[in-house]
Amino acid sequence: MQHRKTAASSINVLIAWCALILTSAGSANAWVLTVTPGPRTIGLTVGNNVAAGTPNIVSVTVPAAVLGTGAAQAMSSDSTQANSPFDNFTVCVPPNQVYVGGYFRQPTTTANTATLSVTTPTTLSNGTETIPFTEVSWTSTSIGNGGAADIPAGTFNGGNLFLRTIASNQYVENCHTFNYANTNFVAAGIYAGRATYTLVAP
Repeated sequence: MQHRKTAASSINVLIAWCALILTSAGSANAWVLTVTPGPRTIGLTVGNNVAAGTPNIVSVTVPAAVLGTGAAQAMSSDSTQANSPFDNFTVCVPPNQVYVGGYFRQPTTTANTATLSVTTPTTLSNGTETIPFTEVSWTSTSIGNGGAADIPAGTFNGGNLFLRTIASNQYVENCHTFNYANTNFVAAGIYAGRATYTLVAP
């Protein structure tokens, strides 16, 4: 006998961003910028830059009427980070966009690069059922940037995903808009998972 699931209500998909600040730092300007050489530091900001506190949440509530139909659902966040920490230039439009920016400073410019990546578990879970993390993707842009994706658009892969390199004495930033593909017909509930952004330099 085939078991047929019913969905009496909506599902809520939550992603908690964990931004890792790897050393003390300053932060960004719009898009790909030159950083003045100085003491070796590396810095990363995601959303409200709350690595030491509560991560920002990106979420969507999927109405029961469209659940699992493949009608993509726009996600929103509780981030309020609209301005670049580097020069206070307005780059993002929260809550629809999440700020992502990082830099790598050294006393002199070298061929060394830092690597920006994001890691997720395989699935989002409500404790009983799961949704593949590959159901969540993002587009990338920022105000006044002419559509360039300096931190490119992509889809979470349920593991570690390379985003880009950041050159010595360079700052890179963009705003990400997240979407839920909504191709899974699952029971009502809150499905949660964490995406951890990391910036590493040699």
